[in-house]
Amino acid sequence: MYISITKQHLDKTFSQSSSDFVDYLEKENQGKEPELQDHFFDQNNDHIPPERVVEEIDGNTAKLKKVEPKFYSLTLNPSQRELKAINNDPELLRGYVREVMKDYAESFYRDRPVTVDDIKYFAKIEHERTYKGFDREIREN
Repeated sequence: MYISITKQHLDKTFSQSSSDFVDYLEKENQGKEPELQDHFFDQNNDHIPPERVVEEIDGNTAKLKKVEPKFYSLTLNPSQRELKAINNDPELLRGYVREVMKDYAESFYRDRPVTVDDIKYFAKIEHERTYKGFDREIREN
């Protein structure tokens, strides 16, 4: 499994909104009927609208300077073999993401233990990659 953590940026500056990134993640839903769309999820919810994702990420930047990233993108990229082992089951992938995010939160320490409830994250399962790793859209989130 390939895992990466990248800061959100546009060239040498940081966007003041997560909306472009959220729009990018919504690309697979274009043209699909609502019941066939994949939704954002977090630790407790399976169907989070993209507008709420943007609103919550953009509203969670009060202590950040304009020269600091407003969010980070953590990507988990299972291999074809790993996907085959779980029969490409989206529920199992969601469960795995939730466990990874628990571990990720516990890796921080801010004068007390940090849990997944202390961090804000939104996740989305992508089925097709339409960009290459060196494309501008990928390099700049």
